[in-house]
Amino acid sequence: MSGRRFAGAIAGGLVAGLGISALLIAGERKSGEPSELATLERASARRVGLDTPDATALPSAREQAVIQGGHLALSALAAAAYAAATDEDAAVIPSGLAFGLAFYVAAHWLAGPALGVKEPEWRADPATIGMHGVNHLVFGLVTAAAAKAASRA
Repeated sequence: MSGRRFAGAIAGGLVAGLGISALLIAGERKSGEPSELATLERASARRVGLDTPDATALPSAREQAVIQGGHLALSALAAAAYAAATDEDAAVIPSGLAFGLAFYVAAHWLAGPALGVKEPEWRADPATIGMHGVNHLVFGLVTAAAAKAASRA
């Protein structure tokens, strides 16, 4: 695996992660309710015995930094996994879609419910499942495209 491709994948993952974070923060401001990431972070904090804000309170600047920092760290780790699991000849669209789908299943259908920090995805409404799926597919495509572009540079 080339260093350029690895760095490109991580850069793509971070860009996609930032885009999703921006959408979630904008949704918080529009709705006046905490985003799913805030809810997930609070559930995780409670699991390890930390105090959390009221469930309906919007995150403070400090909490938002923790939430989005964790989201971006996960984005970078997932992108690194993409770079490690695929080769330089992988076509962007099939590898990006497969990666995005695998990441979605791992996060929303398996890990979140298994850790007790998220309701199982199969209990979500179709619009939520669709939104989560599309977000992760776009994440996979951006990660794959950035990895491919960096390997060609």
